[in-house]
Amino acid sequence: MKKILILYSRIPYPLIGGDRIRIYNTGKVLSSQYKVDLACISEGEVRKEYVEELKEIFHKVILFSYPRSKFRWNAFKGIFSNEPLQAHYYYFPEVQNWIDKNFGSYDLIFAHHIRTAKYIAHIDRPKVVDLHDAISMNYLKAVRKVNGLWRLIYGIENRRVLPYEIKTINCFNRSFIVSDVDRNYFIEHGADQEKIITIPVAVKDEVINRSRQVKEKNQIVFLAKMDTLANRDAAIYFAKKVLPLLKKENKKLKFIIVGARPPEEVLKLGKIEGIKVTGFVKDPYEYLEASKVVVAPMRFGAGIQNKVLEAMALRKPIVTTSLGAQGIKGKDGEHFLVADRAEEMTEKILSLLEDREKRKSMGKKARALIEKEYTWDTIGEKFLTEIEQII
Repeated sequence: MKKILILYSRIPYPLIGGDRIRIYNTGKVLSSQYKVDLACISEGEVRKEYVEELKEIFHKVILFSYPRSKFRWNAFKGIFSNEPLQAHYYYFPEVQNWIDKNFGSYDLIFAHHIRTAKYIAHIDRPKVVDLHDAISMNYLKAVRKVNGLWRLIYGIENRRVLPYEIKTINCFNRSFIVSDVDRNYFIEHGADQEKIITIPVAVKDEVINRSRQVKEKNQIVFLAKMDTLANRDAAIYFAKKVLPLLKKENKKLKFIIVGARPPEEVLKLGKIEGIKVTGFVKDPYEYLEASKVVVAPMRFGAGIQNKVLEAMALRKPIVTTSLGAQGIKGKDGEHFLVADRAEEMTEKILSLLEDREKRKSMGKKARALIEKEYTWDTIGEKFLTEIEQII
């Protein structure tokens, strides 16, 4: 049986966030045909049960753990180079030495993100990278919406990431990206179109297989990993710009912000009447199931929003922005509703809150689209087909 090594800049467990879900399930799919090892880098110690869960999927788990101070020192050193700070942040000589000694025992090496691409860019071995989305396109939008230290960091990354992404694409056998929007962006900036393949995000099985019937409450929910800038911005924007307009028409409406690691500025929203910030919860999907409407008010970001697909998989009507719907093979007004202004978003949410049949119809069509395009059965076959052509 041929061997594959997957490299990842974090430990992909628990399954919080689209990138962890994608790498976990990619490993699961590839393990059906190949012997797959996982090498990952962790900030701090990793709970033993997480590693044991990963060993159910991967043949071997190789873990490199470092204190946060070492990551920050790496980033500081990166200021004085021309490469992205995040490539430096996750780069350790010990990891490189291990790869240099062991890559010959693998038939293919599979890097995730530009953060681990540096480790194998020079290696003469079949290699692929899952870029997930166009980080540089995200920075172009984000740099206009942040201040202080983040504006400085995003400004540095904005200049460095795109050339690095293009260089990575062109020196790997294949690069995977989640949407045609991101793929076309790279091609316009010099990427070899033969080497970059669109493989969308898929919804994890535990969401697809849920079948609970829950009584709806007069509430709206936003589910996202709260330690990312784009999600934090979306939560604050909705709470301050959209919710007040909604409450003029529906005074008892609740807005629930669900997601791990909310920063202080998001936690403060919980002090506003009608808003609840949950932090990490074991089963976040209970909140989606109990809500009349799900929102994803994204103002910047890239790729396909997994949070939108998950709501659709649960048959919940979702209102998002043009950016939130980007790359999804659905139609505005049929599978989801799109609104880019606060007033427009308010109007569309109210139209759903007031019409149970409309909510039910949209949820049913959304679920059908997910079953056709965004399950791991469908996406997994695409990964296997591409890998078989290279290995």
